[in-house]
Formats: sequence, structure tokens, C-alpha cells
Amino acid sequence: MNSDRYDFSSAQRQALASDCAAAAEAAAVALARLDERLLRAEPLLAEGVRQRGHAFEAQALIGLTGSLCPLEDLVLHDAGMDVRSPTREIARAAAMLDERRRLARREPAEVLSPSALRQRLGIDEPEEEDRRSRRTTPSGTAKQVAAPWDRIDREEDDEDQADEDDLGRKEEDDHGDPAFAEIDALLARTRKKLDAWNDLSSDAGRKSLTLRDPGYDAAGRLSRWEAILEEGRGLPAALAAALALDAWLFLEPSERAGELGFAFAATVLRQRGLADVHLPVVGVGLRRGKFRWSPHQALPVRIDGLLGAFREAAAFGQADLDRLSLARIVMLRRCEGRRGNSKLPELVDLFVASPLVTVQLAAARLQVTSQAIEAMLKELGGSLPRELTGRKRYRAWGIM
Repeated sequence: MNSDRYDFSSAQRQALASDCAAAAEAAAVALARLDERLLRAEPLLAEGVRQRGHAFEAQALIGLTGSLCPLEDLVLHDAGMDVRSPTREIARAAAMLDERRRLARREPAEVLSPSALRQRLGIDEPEEEDRRSRRTTPSGTAKQVAAPWDRIDREEDDEDQADEDDLGRKEEDDHGDPAFAEIDALLARTRKKLDAWNDLSSDAGRKSLTLRDPGYDAAGRLSRWEAILEEGRGLPAALAAALALDAWLFLEPSERAGELGFAFAATVLRQRGLADVHLPVVGVGLRRGKFRWSPHQALPVRIDGLLGAFREAAAFGQADLDRLSLARIVMLRRCEGRRGNSKLPELVDLFVASPLVTVQLAAARLQVTSQAIEAMLKELGGSLPRELTGRKRYRAWGIM
């Protein structure tokens, strides 16, 4: 997509602020109410909502791309207890889960700094790009540095031609068919190219495996997104975050980390004071709502839809906090009259803090045997959370 098409002038900024004022205010109020509830809630419940939100957000981002990411597989993979081989979608969701946890621990200003953004996206600083693109020879003349794949081609073309000539001379000496000699030469060149591209023994070889579009201009796209992020400082917080997310989805500053835009938009909300104690689950709100973002829509329509996603994200957080509070109260009633060293309250807290709990996961966290966990699950009786897998083995329970 051409990044030059994204135009956001001062007149368009004023029109957008007036058209989406009501939606921005509603989104800001919803997010502020959720943040205040989490601030006043018990630390265990607030932490449970935050940790569960990270998992739900990672699953939702994969779902927005049209792929499938079962929540139980994601949680088991995160705990290192995979039941089956993780798929590509599970690996992407796990990477996003780790990314959100990392961003939640850092200050928003540090996350959104230009150096941190460039480092996260693997984009060199302008000075470093100049040094890499232009190297000065002892005579003072500038020399253009070729791309790795171009250097491989040039360095090996002579060797390939020499191998082909040697093979051709050998075939002539053996009075072979010239057609087969050409095929053998082609196979030899192909083998050498594949060996060069699949060299995992060095950093240069591993870097060559990462194929990138040379005309993508990730640095230019990121610079344009940073400019739009700076232009949004004069807008209301929710509107600025929606504009940052819309610009990220339109400009696509990263070829392979498009989901980061949702985390950066949530970080903008934290930076502007609407989400001081949590990282909003913007992807969950977008997936739960009816709006689907498209670059062919008008800018006010896109922004209004993203603001609606912010409201849905806040509503999901409120509902999740209610579910956890009620479930914890019901389960703690089964813990009354227990001994002081009973592990049952810890199991209840584990249900609150994790989206899914399995026997193996609980045994590892509580440092007891699987038989002890099975006995405690029976003691919970009717207050036991719902079983989600529908299986007789490798079952999982969660507060949904």
C-alpha cells in the first residue's frame, strides 16, 4: 500500500475532532471507568484481569487475520506444556503475548520513543543507514554497498561458470550428451545457491534467510506514522489513539509485525492517562464488535469504528472483572473451615489469574502431585469453573 496516500491535514484534523467528538468521549469515559475499577479492586483480581486480557488479546489478533488460535493451546504453550505441536498461529500468538507483557512493564514514553520503535522493528537509525549504504574508500570516494543476495550472486557467478565449464569439459571428454551437461550445470548452480541461502552457521547466512522487499521503505513508513502520532497530541486521548491505530493499519510500517499497532495504540491510551493500570485489549474490542476496518472506507468511518472498538474493549474488561469477582466469591466458600496449610485457596487464586487451568499446570504451579489437584477439583464441586475442552484427558477449566 502506498504510504503517501494517507493524508491528514490540519483542516481534516479539525473536522475529524468535531465529527467523532461524541464517540471519542464515550470511549474515554468507558476506559476511564474500567481503569478506576481495576485501581480500586483487590490486587489479585486486577492482576487476573490484566493477565487474562493479554491472552485474550493475543488470540483476538490472530482471529482478526482469519486464522485459528485455540485459547487452551495458547495457554499450554505459554506454560511450556504443549499437548500437540504448536502451529504457526500459536507461535505468533505467544510472541504477541510476550510482547504485551513486556510493553505493560515499561513506561509508555519509553515504548513510543523513536529509538525504541526503530529497535523493535529492526530499522537502523538514519546515521547508521548512511554508514551502511555509503562506505568511504581510502581515496575519499564513496562506494555503494550491495545487498547480501546481490553479493552472493556476484561472488558465486564466476565460481558457477567455472564449475559449469569444468563439467562441460568433463562431459565432452566422456563423449556425453551436451543436453545432459547443461542440466547438470544448472543443478550444480542451484545446489550452490541453496547452500548459500540456507547457511545457518553464521550471522550473515541466517540474515540472508529473512527475505525482505527492497522497495518496502519501512523507515519512511515509520517516520510518517511517527509524524501522525505527533500530530495527534492536540486531539483528545481516545481520538489520538484511534488515529494512531488507523495510521498503523494503513501505512503498515512493519512487514511482519502488523499486530504491534494494537499494542502501540493501547500504549498511547496509557500515555494519555486513560489506562494507567492496564493495557487495553483493543483487538478484543474490534473482534467483538460489528465493525471491520478497511482502507477503502472514509477516514471518519474508520476512526468512529475504532473508537467503538475501544468501548467494546472496556466493556469486555468490566465483564471479565465481574466474572472473576463472582467466581472467586463462590469458590472461596468451599475453602471455609480448611486447615491453614491447605492448597485449595491457592488453586482458587490460580483460576482467577489464568484464563485456563489444567491438572498439569496446577500441579506445577502449586508444587503438588496431579492426584492432589484432582482431589481439590472434586472438593470445589459445583463451584468448579466450566470445563472447556470437552475431553476425558488433558482437560482444562476456566472462568469464561
